[in-house]
Amino acid sequence: MKNKFGKKEINNFQTYEIVRKSGTYNMFSPQARLATGLTKEDYLFVMENYSELKSLVEGFDADNYLLNQVDHS
Repeated sequence: MKNKFGKKEINNFQTYEIVRKSGTYNMFSPQARLATGLTKEDYLFVMENYSELKSLVEGFDADNYLLNQVDHS
């Protein structure tokens, strides 16, 4: 079964985290989204799936996770 997180979602999360960790913005503000450069849809996806994405990225190497998502059949 393929997971809903691909390279794009992981990269978007990492971009979001850079802005969040800067401490410059309230992440619910429009300025925070603009600082990430993400589309509104991508930004909301990261916010809605933050915990899962954080666990994924912190729990193990995201690149290896992506390799395991490829159907090798």
